[in-house]
Amino acid sequence: MTTITATVMKTVLDFGADATGKADSSQAFIDAAVASDTATVIVPPGDYVIAKTVDLQYKNISGPGRLRENQKGSLARIRPSSGLSGPMFIKQGPMVENLLIQGQKESDGKTAFSAYGYNSVFRNIHFTNIQYAIYVKDILVNFTMEDCVCIQVGYGLYCEDSQNSYSTTARFLRNEFNNCGNAFVFRRQINGSTFQDNIFEFLSGDAVVASHIYDCNFMGNWWEKRRDTGTAAEVPLVAPTDETDDENGYPAIRSTSYQQIMNCFAAGNKVTWGWRNVFSSLLHDARMGGVSAHGGAMVVRSASGRAVRITPDSIIQQADKWAYLPPLVIEASKNSAGSAKGITMRTKGGPLTLEDSENVAFSDAITIGKGDGLYERYSLTRNAGGKPTVGLTGVSEMMIAGKLVKLTTGMPQHFLWRQDALSRGLGCFTTNQVTTEGTIKLVTEYLLDNPLIQVTVEDRGIRFDGLKHLSSYVNASKTRRQCTGFELYFVDAQGNPKTPTAFSMQMLTLNPSLLTS
Repeated sequence: MTTITATVMKTVLDFGADATGKADSSQAFIDAAVASDTATVIVPPGDYVIAKTVDLQYKNISGPGRLRENQKGSLARIRPSSGLSGPMFIKQGPMVENLLIQGQKESDGKTAFSAYGYNSVFRNIHFTNIQYAIYVKDILVNFTMEDCVCIQVGYGLYCEDSQNSYSTTARFLRNEFNNCGNAFVFRRQINGSTFQDNIFEFLSGDAVVASHIYDCNFMGNWWEKRRDTGTAAEVPLVAPTDETDDENGYPAIRSTSYQQIMNCFAAGNKVTWGWRNVFSSLLHDARMGGVSAHGGAMVVRSASGRAVRITPDSIIQQADKWAYLPPLVIEASKNSAGSAKGITMRTKGGPLTLEDSENVAFSDAITIGKGDGLYERYSLTRNAGGKPTVGLTGVSEMMIAGKLVKLTTGMPQHFLWRQDALSRGLGCFTTNQVTTEGTIKLVTEYLLDNPLIQVTVEDRGIRFDGLKHLSSYVNASKTRRQCTGFELYFVDAQGNPKTPTAFSMQMLTLNPSLLTS
């Protein structure tokens, strides 16, 4: 038979702590930490005063748990004495949990933990009325703060980063900050860390601030209400003087270096009542760079003033008024096993429309690369007044004898003129009449720039015999002819005027900018 002997775990009471809170218990905590037979400094229910700094010798410290606000019960409350000149605890072990730390007021100058920032977990701790809950002199690496509550605390976590390095792989989960100054403050960089399901309510300073915030995740956090008094931000907020923001409020997260929130991810965050939503903001300068999912939209943003916003109905490239805006590129690819498959757009029978903005005419060009830096460009034909007219006008670039030459091309408008009811495409002409035998007059309500006309007669024995430009104007430099229409002349085989039964016509008008091509 095997005999199992139960080992009674020692608590700070076994080392002389006073659980009534009338006497200083710091030496009992120190003795428990240095004892060779303790791995965890255990704090049973009671009220304990710490009058000098306790070196935990890299051992864990654990209490019986925390209770809801104003709920009575058995808990371990640890208080700094008014005469304590340093932090309450230093050199904690990998686990600190289940405690109530209560100071005198938010600005009391006291620090609960001057913490070791590597491979540490702070869990289920209630900090109240103290200036610094957790202070880290160097950096955080594999650090976790979870299920903690801070009430009237100046700084929930303050990372000094005294060696000017950067913190990484930290996790801040399900913490609540209520009626506090600042929640998470990093004097320098925070990289590759996660902020999830935290509550930031009624703060006077920052929820999350660092000089640089890179590759971090923000998920399911809640920001609500600001307060006007209390501990201010470590570095004051300075907004650009010429910025007209899309929403008022203090930034939910902030970098003290300009435009240095980069490559982050955000989803499911709620930002309201005095806080500015830097995740899905309509402006982009100094907002969160990376990918943000909010309000049914996906925003892919650089921190320097531009973004692409994807909604169920649209893909929109956006940029602040001063930001550099490159072309929006949608690029297909290919693998090593085959050729590129290209891009397919399926409209399900609906139209494919190009326009500058809703119901505003497309104003630029459709460009096709020909290789070797040469292009084919097509644009809507416009007259000198800028009004779209007939067809698409184009320029085709060619290298001839070593020189770049621009050739005129385009997609003309087609018309079918008939003496019966089968005419097509003549609606742009306000006048369409046979004035005399063999003469047909076609007039538009707008000016035509440098029209190119090609006529094909369907009747045998009748031919096209030229045209006259109506209300014609040629500028002084002889580079532009404008007119409002034409008289078309037709003759029979003997040269006598003869009106055809039908003819087709193609017309291309040239943009003034293409006339030197």
